[in-house]
Amino acid sequence: MIRFILFIFIFGTQVFSDTFPTELGECTLEIYGGRVDDIPEIVQLIKDESVKLVRKLGEVAIRDYSVYITSNMDDFYEKSKGPVPEWGIAVAKINPDRAILKSPGIANISFIRMKEVIVHELNHIYMFRIPNYYSMPSWFKEGMAMAGSYEFSLLHKIEISKAHWRKQTIPLQRLQNMGIHNKGKIKLAYGESAAAVEALQYYYGDNTPQKILNEMRSGKEFPEALETAINEEYIEFQIKFEIYLEENYNWVFLFRSAKYVYVILPIILVLGFLYRNHRNKLKLKQWEIEEELENTEWNEELPN
Repeated sequence: MIRFILFIFIFGTQVFSDTFPTELGECTLEIYGGRVDDIPEIVQLIKDESVKLVRKLGEVAIRDYSVYITSNMDDFYEKSKGPVPEWGIAVAKINPDRAILKSPGIANISFIRMKEVIVHELNHIYMFRIPNYYSMPSWFKEGMAMAGSYEFSLLHKIEISKAHWRKQTIPLQRLQNMGIHNKGKIKLAYGESAAAVEALQYYYGDNTPQKILNEMRSGKEFPEALETAINEEYIEFQIKFEIYLEENYNWVFLFRSAKYVYVILPIILVLGFLYRNHRNKLKLKQWEIEEELENTEWNEELPN
């Protein structure tokens, strides 16, 4: 019995570890508890995404980094070695460069979603190597990471639309630091960050983010790099960002894309049914009133 318990304990605390070369440097992948499937797929994902980042955004300094997939909260906090937002399922840290993720089991996410998160955190590790990284606002870092991992979903866009409808969107200057937002606002904050990167590309060209990074490589801090890349003052982009949200993320955006038709159609049918039902009730009420009036008039006309 003791041997069996010892075996279970040893098996439960096993750590898979592998080190392999990538375009960003030697990556050490550590998976705790051996509970993650398709480890070779994760290794290949990290290699492939590292190549994509360098090819798309440019060369950066090469140095070692780690990716940890933790099986419990103690491991997650131990590897993080610092503050982690209460809403976070993953975090990237600098010095040394590392990405720490909760395993699908404790994060309550699918394996596919975990791969998106790995790509998101790799984007952060890439950004760590950009000169003057500390001057980047959260909206740019998170927006770029969401664009790279294709995480900007319909749910984020609906969140922006709801906030716009209620006049509760977050100004760009309040997206400088993502850590100030609570769990209730974080989806909106991430969604607006992705929308801000979209707005940069919409107004100034698809390669604007790369231009900003190149200006930072030349020694500029982020605000100056952005102004040089867009040939306008920072405040001008902030104003355009508000206009972009107004024009692209009110409820009407749902009707502009064919890919959302299967989401929209059931909503339209339900609203149509409710409207028709309400209209029929109003008609019935109107008929009842008219009938009462006719009866009253008829009674008044009868001789006493």
